[in-house]
Amino acid sequence: MKTDFRISASPFITRRTFSGYMKLQVLVSVLICMPAIAFAKINCKTAVTTEETNECAQIKLQIVEKKLNETYRRVLKSLDRPDEDSELFTHIKNRLVEAQKSWVVFREKDCDAFYTLHVGGTDRTVMYISCMQRHAEKRIKDLTEYEMQ
Repeated sequence: MKTDFRISASPFITRRTFSGYMKLQVLVSVLICMPAIAFAKINCKTAVTTEETNECAQIKLQIVEKKLNETYRRVLKSLDRPDEDSELFTHIKNRLVEAQKSWVVFREKDCDAFYTLHVGGTDRTVMYISCMQRHAEKRIKDLTEYEMQ
């Protein structure tokens, strides 16, 4: 029995194609496994169940995370300028990137601790999400101070 192994001229294309299939497979699996309620539009003003409040908190977090990412990118872009005698923008930008990476780790660990504190209750997930949101909102304020300089 002869096995035909074809070697692509570009392994990137092969990996990309494989990656595309994997993404499609994961997406199909998720769609099959999701309960029908996930497709229903949730009214967050009348959310009562744990699942509804968690979903509403997640929606709010996604909005804040988007704003955080936009703010961070905007601040980094504002630091893309030549160094001057009194301001070394390259150094400032590098330090900000390091600080942001550290902040991401800090936020995750802090909210993990908060989750653990509430691990016995049904509100643990919404408490975790709220913690992540509070930190993100504070970070947005902190980052905007770079723009005021």
